[in-house]
Amino acid sequence: MLPVQAIIRRVRFRLHDMDDLTYDEEEILEAINQGLRLVRRAIADIRPSLLMSEVKGTLEPGQQSLALEKRPTKIVHVTAGDEVKKTVVAYHSDKIWHNWNKIWHNHTKIYSRTETVYYHEEQLAEAELARLIGENQDQAGCPAAFCLVGMQTLRFFPIPERVTAYTVITIDDAEELTAGDASPLNTEYDDCLIEYAALRLSYGNEYDMAQEAQLMANIYAQVQQLTYAPPPGLEVAGYWDSYDRRKGQDYRHYRKRRRY
Repeated sequence: MLPVQAIIRRVRFRLHDMDDLTYDEEEILEAINQGLRLVRRAIADIRPSLLMSEVKGTLEPGQQSLALEKRPTKIVHVTAGDEVKKTVVAYHSDKIWHNWNKIWHNHTKIYSRTETVYYHEEQLAEAELARLIGENQDQAGCPAAFCLVGMQTLRFFPIPERVTAYTVITIDDAEELTAGDASPLNTEYDDCLIEYAALRLSYGNEYDMAQEAQLMANIYAQVQQLTYAPPPGLEVAGYWDSYDRRKGQDYRHYRKRRRY
């Protein structure tokens, strides 16, 4: 997560333009934002979980819409439910700083009580607004479906009639970086970002589409190598395994007669 100013300096170093003679800051910043979008697309293709963000909360009875703080590029998973699974109550009795004297004739304990309610949530189906609005558009109950209204508003159907918990997992839209920001990527991904910006600016003067295509392929391959998840562990049975998986029987104690 390097600062953008550090990325700009490293790009200039690779371009041999430390005196700011050939490229201005706005031009380099535009190349950095293009590289950021390229790296995010490569990560989304291989391991989108690295870009996901989760939002949790509750809907009040009658509240049908939810406004997200950021515009989602893709909605991955939405769950909701109004069935209470468990309730956890905690008490805290921390002493007040430098207050050691008891109040005369006051036997009330100084404490705070917090109550956390956990709900059982079910996955909601995603549909278009035109298909959900009909004769039952005012029906109340536990939400079973949702739709995206506009760029960052979710509408639930049916309308919640009780306090309903929700969980929304999305991939948010990439924001343009400015000179005072920091890169949202890890430092290893920033190396790919710096390399992309430097090569894009150097190739841009030659108008060679073949070189630019090769550049994007090389950067994409580097991001893929950094993003691939470890392979899952598998249990493989040998050829002479004594357990018959099709019948669910164990023949270890079975003696086969040999014929001569």
